[in-house]
Amino acid sequence: MARAAASEGKAAPAKEGLSEIRTTVLGPQILLGFQYEAVFQPGFPELSGWRKALELVALALLLLTIALVISPASHHQIAERGERSEGQTRYDKLMLSLSLAPFALAIGASIPVAIGADVGAAAAVGAAAVAVLVAIFLWYGVELMVRRRGQPARAQAAGKAALKDKIEDIMTETRIVLPGVQALLGFQLAAYLTSAFQRLTAEARAAHDCSLAFLLLSMVLLMTPAPFHRIAEEGRDTERAHKVGAGLVLAALAALAVGLALDVFVAAVAAGLSTQLGAAGAGVGVVVLATAWFAAPLAMRRPRAKVTARGRKDARVERKDAPPPASGGLPAARSPLARRRR
Repeated sequence: MARAAASEGKAAPAKEGLSEIRTTVLGPQILLGFQYEAVFQPGFPELSGWRKALELVALALLLLTIALVISPASHHQIAERGERSEGQTRYDKLMLSLSLAPFALAIGASIPVAIGADVGAAAAVGAAAVAVLVAIFLWYGVELMVRRRGQPARAQAAGKAALKDKIEDIMTETRIVLPGVQALLGFQLAAYLTSAFQRLTAEARAAHDCSLAFLLLSMVLLMTPAPFHRIAEEGRDTERAHKVGAGLVLAALAALAVGLALDVFVAAVAAGLSTQLGAAGAGVGVVVLATAWFAAPLAMRRPRAKVTARGRKDARVERKDAPPPASGGLPAARSPLARRRR
């Protein structure tokens, strides 16, 4: 019982980190869908040049936010091999801290786009500045003021997570990514019914079609671990369920990265940029997403433990047989009983 309680205590910070990321990611995902849908609205061509530029800036900041806030899911499966470790807890905290700043700036950039025509440029910019300052204060200032000083967090020893915990983490990670994919998919389907979509270039329409296909693939992949665990494994927590689930989540992230990069291209062209600039933006987007979700976790990948059951047994026997050191600091000679045991 004591061992189970200790294991639960070690797993709690990593589990709570994923839950907090799940709460945080929903806002950027919904706002990203709004930003993408905005370029297809009838009023978008009437916007001034600086408001159109702010629209693209907000889209880029939201893409960066999502790249950062979703990265703990892939880091957990690639770098930590699904284990609930101290390194994963630190990474969750770092990515959550980094992602809130671009999200606050994206909120500020979105406000003049939405209300600039109604209240005027000066009032819209003022409202945006207030919104950014309030968000920064609540997300960083309050935390820095009330953070407990002089009491460092207790170190969390790296250990082998239970199979049940690994599968639970897989399901949490699918719930982190899936709502945003579903929302963006709905916005993309609705875009086909707008007159602005018909005015897009042939390249932009083809990119939109391909993005829709990749988002559909991502959604289907993210929904698969749950029925696989329930139907194929009959609800049992098995190693196969964990491996299949982890592979499906990573494959879904790869498809999502391509789909989001294609969306950047479509939004840039719809906003009036050239095909070349749109392609450059899409290229930067896919590099950022691939780095955050795959390259960085691979670079930090922990070595696989190679200790066998026989090795652990031998180590326990050796520690048991080892006599205490002599008073002079030199190890005492082994007793005949200890030599017979070895």
